[in-house]
Amino acid sequence: MPPLAIHTAIARQMADSLCVPDLDQQRGNVYLGSTAPDVRVLTRWDRQRTHYFDIHNFDDQSSVRAFLDDNPTLQDPAGLATPSRAFIAGYLSHLVVDEMWIGAVYRPYFGERSGLGGTVRANVIDRALQFSLDADRRADSELMLHILHEVAYCDLDLDIGVIDRDTLGRWHGVITDYVQSQPDWDRFRERARQHLKRTGDETETGYIEIAESLPDLVDEALRTLSRDRIDEVLHGCTEESVRVVREYLSCA
Repeated sequence: MPPLAIHTAIARQMADSLCVPDLDQQRGNVYLGSTAPDVRVLTRWDRQRTHYFDIHNFDDQSSVRAFLDDNPTLQDPAGLATPSRAFIAGYLSHLVVDEMWIGAVYRPYFGERSGLGGTVRANVIDRALQFSLDADRRADSELMLHILHEVAYCDLDLDIGVIDRDTLGRWHGVITDYVQSQPDWDRFRERARQHLKRTGDETETGYIEIAESLPDLVDEALRTLSRDRIDEVLHGCTEESVRVVREYLSCA
């Protein structure tokens, strides 16, 4: 689903819109929380363990509701210290963005019920599009320097339960490295190869075809999914993140 630069950019817009002192004073934890569900790439946990959403289940789901139901100590933000409250606000934003992307972009354009049928190629096109969007955000040096500064000095003494402190510390290092790195299509090609291997669909011919078609795969995606539509979805993600986090913090 949307990569880390997208999540941190939306978390910044969300916090800017809310103008809540707790979030403004703890921007680093807002941004770290907005990436935290993807800690599974480090831990190899199942996606549902951190995202509370089954991408293969087409019944009504709410990842935010499932997350809070599964973590009752986090339901009352007044009971959390400010750094932890800011972190959870960011975490909720991530859940909102991923859920909306799945419903508005992945499923209708790339998933198993889409015209592309959820094939390996469809999934790689989706990932290539996400990588391109991520590269656009990471080209914004002001945004990346802001994120880096805030995350580098954030308070990691959190009592959140969902991620242990050692793992969170390792993830903090991953994020600070990430925001200082540059997008690399060669690295993406290697990730595409790993994806094919995990799904059991890797063949030399298939991998070469995909590798040679990058980054042109993004143009293929945009022939059916316009940039205007992407911008509309991302704007909706920001608005919904604002609504969900405002509602959560109002319980404090």
